[in-house]
Amino acid sequence: MPSLLPATAQPLTQISIGEASVGSSYTSVGTFTSWLEIMIIVSTLDAAVQLSFDGVNAHIAIPAGNSEPVIFNIDFKSNLLTMPLTSVYVKRIGTPSAGSLYISGFSSSLQ
Repeated sequence: MPSLLPATAQPLTQISIGEASVGSSYTSVGTFTSWLEIMIIVSTLDAAVQLSFDGVNAHIAIPAGNSEPVIFNIDFKSNLLTMPLTSVYVKRIGTPSAGSLYISGFSSSLQ
């Protein structure tokens, strides 16, 4: 039976990085294999970090997670957009000594 929706959500493999790998210059967190319609960023790092989508320019500052994880949900789909994202990079603002940064995403495929 065909779906009434034109597309289905496809989870993409999560990318992550631990505190020990976050340095003073941009380090690759990982690469997504498809365009993103929704991106979820969860930080349990105990210091603020800067995200970049080109490895050169600062795009999103993520505050320290400390005792509660910091969660960002960026919904491109609501604005009829997708993000042609290939890689995500991170560098420290503070110096994390504990925690990790997790980035998940969803794309869609036509049925």
